[in-house]
Amino acid sequence: MKFTFLGTGTSHGVPMIGCDCDVCRSTDLRNKRRRCSLYVVTEHQHLIFDTPPDFRDQVLTFGVERVSAIFLTHPHADHIYGFDDVRRFSALQEEHIPVYGSPRTIKQMRKKFDYVDRVSYGFQSVPRVLFTDLTEPIAVGEALVTPLPVSHGQDTIYGFLIEGDGKRLAYIPDCNGIPDETLRLLEKMDAMILDGLRPRPHPTHFSISECAAALKRIGAKRSFITHLTHNSEHHDLQARLGEAVTVPWDGLEITL
Repeated sequence: MKFTFLGTGTSHGVPMIGCDCDVCRSTDLRNKRRRCSLYVVTEHQHLIFDTPPDFRDQVLTFGVERVSAIFLTHPHADHIYGFDDVRRFSALQEEHIPVYGSPRTIKQMRKKFDYVDRVSYGFQSVPRVLFTDLTEPIAVGEALVTPLPVSHGQDTIYGFLIEGDGKRLAYIPDCNGIPDETLRLLEKMDAMILDGLRPRPHPTHFSISECAAALKRIGAKRSFITHLTHNSEHHDLQARLGEAVTVPWDGLEITL
């Protein structure tokens, strides 16, 4: 199993518009954070998790050449508004690409991208996808993807457990609470990626200390923090977290 961080930043991205703080002005590419997205290759399947506004730049920069399926955590703008660029993959692959999410997420996708299902457009003009409600684990080829319900403020949204090539990876980029039934699914993990927005508490996201505590409780072989704001400079945060948690950057590729 191999995964690539296509984006590690919060909804504003880093640098943030109109900000001249040290992190936003940094020339260190590890402080340049696109909106959150993950690319996983396992069991010969190419899986995308969220299509943020930076999606076109992400796939061009980090070499995503095929998409077998797309999984959406929730329908907030920073996680879906690059979706139209999926049309290049469906055109190149000459096939409909399955798109999975909670029933609420899929309902919102059909509303926000209502032109997708119109037969009047040519095949290459719009994303050719198969919107599918996901409430149970789904097989994509030999890979298995399980939805992980988590709290995001007052909403219940999804993270995902990906199993393939004998490895277990979980991706939860947005949350401020993990219910016990989801925690039980996060045992014996090879890698865990979790939301840790900023040092200060937030009503819909784990803070960095809350993220670190949750990662320690989960006890994966490798732990990663994501969805970071400009409040954290890469090297400073890595020094603070130590060896227990990796602070990733856009384009970081991990092979398990």
